[in-house]
Amino acid sequence: MKRTLFILVPATLLVMSCTRAQETTATTSTTTQSTATTAPPPVSTTTAAAAPPAAPAGGSLASQETNWNGITAEVTEFRRKGNTLTAKVRFINKGSENPEVDVNYSQVYLIDTSGGKKYETLKDEKNTYIAALNTNWQDRWYEHLKPGESKTIWMKFPAPPAEVKAITLQIPKTPPFEDITIQD
Repeated sequence: MKRTLFILVPATLLVMSCTRAQETTATTSTTTQSTATTAPPPVSTTTAAAAPPAAPAGGSLASQETNWNGITAEVTEFRRKGNTLTAKVRFINKGSENPEVDVNYSQVYLIDTSGGKKYETLKDEKNTYIAALNTNWQDRWYEHLKPGESKTIWMKFPAPPAEVKAITLQIPKTPPFEDITIQD
């Protein structure tokens, strides 16, 4: 019955529209031209699916400016495997200066906002962070980046439960990368 109603309503409107157009034609030809150009477009009964957002350039999952002059941070991998989640972040110097990017892993963590949990960067039995480190340092990675240069670092976290599909990554001097999809 609903389908019949949908078919009858457009047909009734079409008949009414044609009758109105014929009355207008009888009055003046100018009015007919005006009516013809302002007629509403036909109503579509199908809904077009929205296209998924395009992936950011360079294969990154998320990208944003940092508080280091000219430096952009890109999350290039965010993969859960077993009991760990590995995050890779590429820093790119798009400016003209030579800033030092300094990541202290005690300030890097994941936030599961829906579950209310914070996951800190993993450490080994020697209390050294399981992450990209500078020689003789147990807690950080740092390097001056020349204009146009990029460097990728990585870090390991405890994996959130399998039902957690997206999570927020916080690194120093950078706004949070919110709701990054976890690759399984």
